[in-house]
Amino acid sequence: MDVKSVISKLILPDHTIRIKLLGDSITHGVGGTGFSQDGEPITQGFARNPNGYCWANLFRDYMQSQYDCEVVNNACTGTNIEFVIERFGELVDDSDDIIICTIGTNNRHQYFSNGPKHTKSEHMKAFYQNILKLSDLFAGRNVIFNANIPASAENEKDGPDYWRIFHMNDVHDMYMKASAEMGFPMISFYRAFRSYCDMKGIGVDSLLADGLHPNDEGHRVMFSLMLDELGLAKRIV
Repeated sequence: MDVKSVISKLILPDHTIRIKLLGDSITHGVGGTGFSQDGEPITQGFARNPNGYCWANLFRDYMQSQYDCEVVNNACTGTNIEFVIERFGELVDDSDDIIICTIGTNNRHQYFSNGPKHTKSEHMKAFYQNILKLSDLFAGRNVIFNANIPASAENEKDGPDYWRIFHMNDVHDMYMKASAEMGFPMISFYRAFRSYCDMKGIGVDSLLADGLHPNDEGHRVMFSLMLDELGLAKRIV
């Protein structure tokens, strides 16, 4: 199945299509004005960000105005792919018709306390195996995996508590490889965001609030790019 086959379910559906978003802080809405976990609970320790300015809320509002659908954002700040696997039954419902999963940003690093430093190959292989495991959990569902936006050069460096073992371009490449191996549909914020910045002659950092999370303009761009990546034609207003 490809992206077109999944997203075409929105057109003339026989029931209200439920779209589930999964991911980390970038999909949760961090960096945008008014981010706050003051909505309905998602899972223990996390609640939705219903009113903050972010790409996911812009996407929700547009999609629900244009199509017979409901968009539910179950992204949780600070989480990694292991979190989605471990809490799969809490994050994913049988009623989800389409799932867009954007996870992996927080898998780039290894904390100093986690033992000897991994090689890049070791760390990438562990993440790649978890992509395959998550893909198996999604078996029979309409899921689209998404490689997240690039981070700044500064954000890709080691931090005070961790080694940055691989980078956002590596996350993209591993999803590309897994998509070829497993046959799941994939889109890429990473490529689309880089291409947008190149076309506009601006640096990636200009759309980021802190080197990682998008600012308001970055979230606006991501919303527009998501429609493009899904192959949907945005209404002229």
